[in-house]
Amino acid sequence: MKFAVLRGNGLTKNIIFDTASPANRDDCFAPYALLRDKFAVSGIQLDTADESQEEALVFELHQDVQHGTKDVIRYLLMLETEFVKIENGDAAEWSQYKKIFTWNDDLVDGDRFIKINFPNPIHIHPVDGFSPRDRFCCLISGNRTLDVQDDRILYPERVRAIRWFEAHAPHDFDLYGVDWDMPVVHGGLAGKLERRFWRMLGRFMALQPFPSYRGRVAQKRDVLTRTRFAICYENVRDLPGYITEKIFDCFFSGCVPVYWGAGNITTHIPADCFVDRRQFGDTEEVYNFLKAMTEQEFIGYQQRIAAFLQSDAAYPFGSEFFAETIVTTIVQDLGSQA
Repeated sequence: MKFAVLRGNGLTKNIIFDTASPANRDDCFAPYALLRDKFAVSGIQLDTADESQEEALVFELHQDVQHGTKDVIRYLLMLETEFVKIENGDAAEWSQYKKIFTWNDDLVDGDRFIKINFPNPIHIHPVDGFSPRDRFCCLISGNRTLDVQDDRILYPERVRAIRWFEAHAPHDFDLYGVDWDMPVVHGGLAGKLERRFWRMLGRFMALQPFPSYRGRVAQKRDVLTRTRFAICYENVRDLPGYITEKIFDCFFSGCVPVYWGAGNITTHIPADCFVDRRQFGDTEEVYNFLKAMTEQEFIGYQQRIAAFLQSDAAYPFGSEFFAETIVTTIVQDLGSQA
């Protein structure tokens, strides 16, 4: 048996491979459990760095740019953008990696830069129409602000959507996620201090800066299976190939997403599977469109979503493609060096 490490911020005790863990929210560990299983078939034991064996490592796989072990072959799983993980946008940092798995369609060359997507265990929700969905629209996200300034960042657009619903259609909207029990804060150190202040204040008085806030959710599907539509904005728009789990969380629950993100989204996902926010001037126009949608039209979206998830086009977004692509690439690469 050979040994390797999956290294990333907060990755400890092999928890990311444990689908029975309470931390396995929305089955997000399933792709990594499959990745570990497939490496094991090839005679490689993959562990988090704290659980790695004494024997010499054959490689490290980094989840976003990390500091690694000296003189060990490194591969990069670059899932986050440079807007969130600044080091991911530094070409000088890329030089430490033999190959890079990335969402970025502009970088992919099929050689050193290999196309990968945010992985999802594919589930197909029954076509159920309006009847089991007693809620109209929701947004599930964290209350965050990035340190960088860029017009493509969509955090402010989420807040604008929330505020519009609270002002004009409060009974048709629910907000879920982390830290919406405090106002929007700044990024960086100032934001950390502001969060600390609001959390301390929240111990002594009830804060309700966002009246639509309903709290955290253990599993997103618990909300999405009861809701017809979801505001589904990526962290950043117009990045080619940057399609995260957000739109798939909706698909797996039969919820129709109002999507804003990758500029080339329709290259990867059919346009008739979601409501394209770019086609509307503002949230009011989106709301009017959604309110006018008949149940038969809604069922049409659900049917097209199910057809997409069963098609070959959805395969690159699944756990199997994720694990197979990484394992095959690395095993072949190691074999060529033997």
